Amino acid sequence: MNEASRPLSGPWLVTVRHARVLLVGTTCATGALAPSQAPAQGPDQFGVAVLLWVVAAATVLVHLHHVFGTIPNGRPRFWPATFLLLTALVYVPTFWFPVAWGITQVFFIASAALLFRGWVRLILVTLPIIGTAAGRLVDSDRVDPWLMTADAIEVVVVFTVLSACLVGVAVLVRAVDQLDRTRTDLAEQAAERERLRVSRDLHDLLGQSLSAVSLKGDLAAALLASDPDAARSEIRGVAMLARDTLQAMRRVTLGEHTVSLEAEAAGATALLSAAGIATHHHIDLPQLAAEVDDVLAWGTREGVTNVLRHSAARTCSIVAGCNGGKVFLEIVNDGAHKKTGAGNGLSGLAERAAALSGTLSARQSRDGKFRLRIEIPEVTR
Repeated sequence: MNEASRPLSGPWLVTVRHARVLLVGTTCATGALAPSQAPAQGPDQFGVAVLLWVVAAATVLVHLHHVFGTIPNGRPRFWPATFLLLTALVYVPTFWFPVAWGITQVFFIASAALLFRGWVRLILVTLPIIGTAAGRLVDSDRVDPWLMTADAIEVVVVFTVLSACLVGVAVLVRAVDQLDRTRTDLAEQAAERERLRVSRDLHDLLGQSLSAVSLKGDLAAALLASDPDAARSEIRGVAMLARDTLQAMRRVTLGEHTVSLEAEAAGATALLSAAGIATHHHIDLPQLAAEVDDVLAWGTREGVTNVLRHSAARTCSIVAGCNGGKVFLEIVNDGAHKKTGAGNGLSGLAERAAALSGTLSARQSRDGKFRLRIEIPEVTR
């Protein structure tokens, strides 16, 4: 289904194509009023009738050019020239058919309402209506003043209603077109947000998992000669970790992957200890809301991954608690390598924290220690 035929929400399922068909149909039906009522005069009645229909078709096409040109909230190219052409198409035939052809002034009024602004639009819209009504009063062959007044009121009502219909369908097409473009933009933004979520989650997930695979693989290789049983155990651990990571990747793509701070802290401690890093973790938090716990868990995973990949750490501490109405997570390690700039992991982690009105700081001290701290307003459940 293409964009032009895709229905907008609502009971009538209005589409851009439906709105444009309504616009063209309404405009063509209005354009047929004058040539169908104008009496053909002279010996060549058929030729005059054909000419009138051609002029009416040209009037409709020029007006549609104005309408479609204003849909993107602009004006069509060469609109002053086309508006002068429309003026000629509307008013020149009135010298021969002043009564029947006068109804085409609604195209002049509608185009003026769409193309002009301010007092110019007000004059161009009201002048044809007032002038035609006044002319009907002056040229009327009726004697009864009430009937003369009724004729003038009829002109005002008919011209106003038809002009309002032409402008109304043009505004409808513009509104439906804008709604469709807005919906397309929202859909693209939602897709982009989902792409970023999957990319961020996969980065955070695979960072630690692949670091663990590398660590266990190196350990297995080192133990292979001296302790084959331990090496085989490490290899089995690598296979199990790979399977768990594969399942986690599938859950990430489906938006079903969940993490917890307690589990991540325990796993991180075990992983760092296996790498020969003395690790201490202390979690002193109430039962947190799921979204807060999720951010702190991902922070633990990303922080520990950075310890393994970007430092020659010997000690590491993972502490989480409450302070001043905020919950915090702080990971400190020694042996940090020289900082080369924020990576994608910390950027994604900062986005997670900012989504909950939190902050992230990551800095390296002169003594070679690296401190990662996340603070989020406390939300318990």
